[in-house]
Amino acid sequence: MHEELNVKVGDKVLYRLWTFSGAVERIETVTRVTPTGRIRIDGSGSQFDKYGREMGGDSWRGGANLSIPTEEDYKRIEENAVISEALSLMEKLNKKTLPYDKAVKIVEILS
Repeated sequence: MHEELNVKVGDKVLYRLWTFSGAVERIETVTRVTPTGRIRIDGSGSQFDKYGREMGGDSWRGGANLSIPTEEDYKRIEENAVISEALSLMEKLNKKTLPYDKAVKIVEILS
């Protein structure tokens, strides 16, 4: 049996959403907890039971759940955000003229 989350409004939770393209993880804030333990968070229109399982999820995606974040979760999410930003910036470079000196530095970093 899963453990109850025992969260209150304002607490931070780890939100995991599974889709066809992979899992999405982010830290969200609890916005509402009902007397029966149902949980609502920022960043999702879904409702979660007191164990963090999504209630009434769509069948076209894998679903979502909540858990109490650990320090490792915070670190992983922060690192993934920096990596995503770097990849996004590199995509933008493809659409602009890249000076030779910057291209050399990028090749040195990525090699």
